[in-house]
Amino acid sequence: MMKKIFRYSIKAIIIRNKKLLVESCDYGQGRFCKLPGGGHQWGETMTEALIRECKEELCLDITPKRLVMVRDYIAKNHYQQIDSDCFHQAELMFECSVKDFSSLACGAKPDGENQQIKWIAIENLADSDFYPKAIIPYLKNIKNIKGTVVLGDVN
Repeated sequence: MMKKIFRYSIKAIIIRNKKLLVESCDYGQGRFCKLPGGGHQWGETMTEALIRECKEELCLDITPKRLVMVRDYIAKNHYQQIDSDCFHQAELMFECSVKDFSSLACGAKPDGENQQIKWIAIENLADSDFYPKAIIPYLKNIKNIKGTVVLGDVN
């Protein structure tokens, strides 16, 4: 029996000039783009985890503003498995602000050796390799989201 794994992943929604900041990654299953961020560590608050992850991966100092979306990712339910069937991740996506983008680059601990940082126009997300596709309509309409959207297990 495989070990069941559950973790929280804290993600940053960083939009500038109608473009979304993403990480382009390849974990051996093909390249795709995702929101920057990563695993929550024991003893950290969620915002501390997000600040640390963005510093490590992007070399950016961010300010979390509000929790916009929550998504479950239960690997066994998705056709593009990059994890074992026993993997379950809860993703908390925070809208963030950045005062200074001059240090933006792959940080000291990129998400994989082939990580790339790039901007995708919000209007072009649906035609890109960005995942999860289910959050794209919310990203396009982020200014009108008043509370936190709980999405469930979507991809």
